[in-house]
Amino acid sequence: MEKIFFKLIVTDDYPPVSSESVWAESLASGSFIVKNIPFYSKDACLDDEILIKAGADGERYFEKVITSSGNSTIRIIFFDAGKPHISIVLEKLVNMGCTWEGMSEKFFSVNIPVSVSLDEVIEYLNEGEDKELLDYEYGLLRQ
Repeated sequence: MEKIFFKLIVTDDYPPVSSESVWAESLASGSFIVKNIPFYSKDACLDDEILIKAGADGERYFEKVITSSGNSTIRIIFFDAGKPHISIVLEKLVNMGCTWEGMSEKFFSVNIPVSVSLDEVIEYLNEGEDKELLDYEYGLLRQ
């Protein structure tokens, strides 16, 4: 596994970093498979095959997606009122077929596999948004 860096465009202090790294599996061809869900990048998703370019200090930077996994990424932030509902929401998403990773106590990145209905996931998250428990944003949508 290797760290691959994604350069980010910061607007109005968001995201709070100018780059993020993901773990990726190196392939014999020289490309990489993304192995964790990006938190801020809108360039690639979990299981995408990507091409990289070398940075000045030898670090690896994302260049482009070679083969799309078909997966989508959504990020969720829970408000204080939503904290008691975090495990319920995440469990429901897992039951729908999604996976997630947590950045903090209230901030999560969700992978929506191509086999899962994006519309159903959005509909479910809209219910939480309507109850002012959470907010979400699109990372990279493919479905």
